[in-house]
Amino acid sequence: MPEWSQAVPAAVRREQIVSIIERQGFARVQELSRALSVSEVTVRTDLDLLAEENVIQRVHGGAISGIKSTAHSPDYERALTRAVTEKRRIGHAAAALVESEMAIMLDAGTTTLAVARALRTREELRGVVVFTNSLTIALELGVAEPHQITVVVTGGTVSYKQRSLIDPLGDMFLGSVHSDLCIIGCNGVSTTGFTNSSLPEVTMKRRYLEAGARRIVVADSSKIGKSQMIQVAPLAQVDLLVTGSEAPEVEVETLREAGLTIDIA
Repeated sequence: MPEWSQAVPAAVRREQIVSIIERQGFARVQELSRALSVSEVTVRTDLDLLAEENVIQRVHGGAISGIKSTAHSPDYERALTRAVTEKRRIGHAAAALVESEMAIMLDAGTTTLAVARALRTREELRGVVVFTNSLTIALELGVAEPHQITVVVTGGTVSYKQRSLIDPLGDMFLGSVHSDLCIIGCNGVSTTGFTNSSLPEVTMKRRYLEAGARRIVVADSSKIGKSQMIQVAPLAQVDLLVTGSEAPEVEVETLREAGLTIDIA
């Protein structure tokens, strides 16, 4: 088995297992072993731990999707269980903007992960290059056919909170890249702009926006009308916001009146 597979953090590997099971509804131990290039013993151990946490349900020969208990989950894992259907719609709407031969940037986050999962379903795409600082997205797209999607990871220091790579190398890398399309997430969207609660993440998001010819923000309805501590960008710096139909109509209209273009998924 490839040496790199042994170096992938267990939490990231288990996230990928959950992704496969959620996408298919059921996955066999042998299938997961091949997909992740780890032993069947490792897969069984991961499945047993995920089952104990109610993330998946163990069945003979593999596992099926389950309901996760979020009482003691880290922020990222909790976010994975929120607004799942809405994020899936947002993901498909944003992924529909990607064309063959494009270079795109995908920020770390659970809504951008939904974009990555939607891209996997675009079998007609050819020659797309995806730059990302998300370990989860890299693994999600890294198993696509090479002629369809090529994944480039930024490098940097691992952020456990977001399963992502941040300063210093991540910021330096993005400073040398240009893309046709950048897609980022955020914690808040209001007339004051796009905001987030973590400075290292904000630094990376700003780099994404600087490097993208077309700049898109994806945010579920819980972010609309909210404001966090640190501004990522003013409304005028973003070309399009994609959010869900659950977003408050009053807030959406206020943002449109402020000049922001919005697609409702």
